[in-house]
Amino acid sequence: MIRKIQFLFCDNEHGTGDVCFPDVSGTEDSVMRTIVNGNTARSLRAAAKKEGWGRVGGGDYCPACMESI
Repeated sequence: MIRKIQFLFCDNEHGTGDVCFPDVSGTEDSVMRTIVNGNTARSLRAAAKKEGWGRVGGGDYCPACMESI
């Protein structure tokens, strides 16, 4: 079985993988559940928006960066 997961990485200066959505710093079970559930770009951005992420000028930004934009 092949599963595909997509992530959003903040396009600001820490966009090197420090800040991503969905968050994978949780327990092994929650990370595995994220992978198994999968996502599409559309569903990923919709879920991220609910968590405070935003899209400005073609870039994706974490909640902390959205406060300063």
